[in-house]
Amino acid sequence: MSVPAKGSCHCGAHRFEAEAPQTVTRCNCSICFKRGALSAYYKPGDVVLDVQRDALVAYQWGDRLMTFFHCAVCGCPIYSEQPDLEFQGRAYLARMTLNARLFDDLDLSSVIVLDVDNRTDL
Repeated sequence: MSVPAKGSCHCGAHRFEAEAPQTVTRCNCSICFKRGALSAYYKPGDVVLDVQRDALVAYQWGDRLMTFFHCAVCGCPIYSEQPDLEFQGRAYLARMTLNARLFDDLDLSSVIVLDVDNRTDL
């Protein structure tokens, strides 16, 4: 891993470090669209989290395959976790998704944004 990029929620209660993403995903599923995050995907061991558990809120919805975390103080969506799983006959490896908008010094205009159409409720 190169020099890690650092990020935090708005109030600074939660911080993380990971390699700066080359690409991010803008998903239009119901939760991603409303959260407004740009997703950067990592293996769980490639992210260092420094969170205050008493100021971290977990949320699961629908199939409960992912857990989304946001700051209880400032409301920023910070990250999500997905365990190894099989869904609809396909295997998925565990991953951690960081909100790339929270990287402190990342120039998002230099990052490739991949649009993913997962909208199912239209």
